[in-house]
Amino acid sequence: MPGRYQFSLPERPTRDGWFRIGTIDITTTAFMVLLGILSMFWYAVDQTSLAKLVFDGRNVRGGEVWRIVTWPIVNPPNSIWVVLTLAFFWFVGHRIEDQIGRRRFTLLMVAMVVVPAALVSLLSFQLRYGAYGLGILGIGLLVIFALDNPGAMFFFGIPAWALAGVYVLIDVLRYLGDRAYEPLVLELGVIVVGLVTARQYGMVDSLSFIPQFGRGKQAKPAQRRVKGGGTSVVAGPWAGSVPSHSPADEIELNHLLDKISDQGMDALSRNEKTRLNELSKKLRGR
Repeated sequence: MPGRYQFSLPERPTRDGWFRIGTIDITTTAFMVLLGILSMFWYAVDQTSLAKLVFDGRNVRGGEVWRIVTWPIVNPPNSIWVVLTLAFFWFVGHRIEDQIGRRRFTLLMVAMVVVPAALVSLLSFQLRYGAYGLGILGIGLLVIFALDNPGAMFFFGIPAWALAGVYVLIDVLRYLGDRAYEPLVLELGVIVVGLVTARQYGMVDSLSFIPQFGRGKQAKPAQRRVKGGGTSVVAGPWAGSVPSHSPADEIELNHLLDKISDQGMDALSRNEKTRLNELSKKLRGR
């Protein structure tokens, strides 16, 4: 569907956040960006204490294990690129969080943050500088998004996969030139762990060599098991008739049914339940 993933797409008016601040839904993506913004003020007040959140394996092996978790929080206001990084993370993060749901996205973030950092901590690199910031996670999410949507286009008509490849290549060359092997392995680990985890949630179907375990496999659109109820949601009598709905409506309904299948009806927000009812009636031709 040409143009579907243009960079200029407007934000959804509401999201399934954990809570709200004013009119803003605080999703996992929004919460992480908020922490990044707060770290800028922290940097202005006390750089030394903020630096204790930066990841480096030497200090982790020395007992400062919290660095395995806290490194994405650190986003010092060194240049305008920090703001652009936060905006980019907001954009790509919400694209994926809207698709797989807030709980799965939170687990994806935990895996991408903790697992690579823990593994790198077991290795002894010659430390050049620590790793920190949402930029590393943002690149990992961009790779996931690009491989899950091979036809997606960003600004100036650049394919998402090409943009992701350029970002990764630039970072690899920079880290190699600086002999900064620890951040290099961390970033590559973030990408690999992100792809494996996303695969369990039914994304990146093109990477069929990555196995799916348990409930990671998506149910067929024609039949989905509803959690706890044991009943199936099947294709209605409208199947095979002339459709009165758009492909986007069907995709949105499939996403909501997948969420019910994986997490139960209670996982839907009030707006999502209303939308589910509207789409069901529309696809039945009412």
